Amino acid sequence: MQRIVIISTYPPQECGLATFSKDLKQGMSADKDIIVDVIAVSKSGIEKFDPSVRFVIDKERLDSYIQASHIINAEYDYCIVQHEYGIFGGADGVFINQLINHLTIPLLTIFHTILLSPSLRQKEIMEALLIKSQAVVALSPKGSELLNELFPMVDPKKINVIPHGVPQFDYKQGLSKYRLGLQDYFVMMTFGLIGRSKGLEYAIRSLEGLDLPNFKYLIVGKTHPNVLAHEGESYRFELKSLVEQLQLQDKVVFVDEFLTDEQLKEYLTACDIYLSPYQHEQQISSGTLSFAVGAGAAVISTPYWHAADLLKDDRGILTPFNDIKKMGQHIKLLYKSRRLLAWHRFKARSYGEQTTWKMVAKSYIALLSTLTTPIRSLVHYKDYHSFDLKQEA
Repeated sequence: MQRIVIISTYPPQECGLATFSKDLKQGMSADKDIIVDVIAVSKSGIEKFDPSVRFVIDKERLDSYIQASHIINAEYDYCIVQHEYGIFGGADGVFINQLINHLTIPLLTIFHTILLSPSLRQKEIMEALLIKSQAVVALSPKGSELLNELFPMVDPKKINVIPHGVPQFDYKQGLSKYRLGLQDYFVMMTFGLIGRSKGLEYAIRSLEGLDLPNFKYLIVGKTHPNVLAHEGESYRFELKSLVEQLQLQDKVVFVDEFLTDEQLKEYLTACDIYLSPYQHEQQISSGTLSFAVGAGAAVISTPYWHAADLLKDDRGILTPFNDIKKMGQHIKLLYKSRRLLAWHRFKARSYGEQTTWKMVAKSYIALLSTLTTPIRSLVHYKDYHSFDLKQEA
């Protein structure tokens, strides 16, 4: 029986990394020869975690990280660190390095953010993780490319590409639309924690003047907790004011909820178009975009790094940054051409069926199984076209 521990945020915390860790844990736990626990990082210390959370790290207490390392060494065979700037304590999250420096078991690090021009301290933190880890995972080919460019001293065999996992969808769009009361509408959707980096004002402005009968654009998600702490709901209020200014109240609907897994699957299955209007190119991973492709939605996205990788081979349409007119034209094109809409939905679904959490989890298990001696990666992929999860199903 192998014991694996994941270090990350974790539900009931409301963030993409917490959801990723939960889904990965569930996928890996399907193997009866594996036990997967979690060590959760907490800022508030008041969350009610489920029993699979073995220990809670107090984010800003360095001794808490050291204590966690002792537990890991004593009880587990492998450790997985989910790395994202902001979830660990210390400047730029440097406290995680104290934990990994005390580990005596194999370490795998998953990088959720890879910056093109990290600060000196950010680069030092990543370099320490790369050196200590027997293997690392980037969630896209662009991420792997950046790691190789930024850290040429690191053995490239350590760097693996495993795509973001997605739920198993049933693709019953008509039924999902009916359940949500949207059976009479063409549905476009954006979901995720809301903040200014999401570019939602561009999405709303792109609808101005478009003749789209029976059309609904759903903006689904709560305001990001960090945004809420610093500026409250000001961004959401600005978006709602913009909707009124452009007289789009009959088209734009805000769903102010953090969806459960089942609710999210229902909404994504119901949507015709998924719109991802991020205005920052250096977005290396997007769980929301991965889920939308997995659901078989026709995706329109700005060409940030993850979208440029994921939407190859007609899995979606890339629309230029800062070009509201072009975004609107792409929306209208898919609205008018049901044949083109169906083609992009088919291509997205075909890819998404290969990246369910069940399949992705098997790739992580296969990679972990190589981490007992100096690493020779079994799961190193040059691009998504060479990534065949079906071989492991």
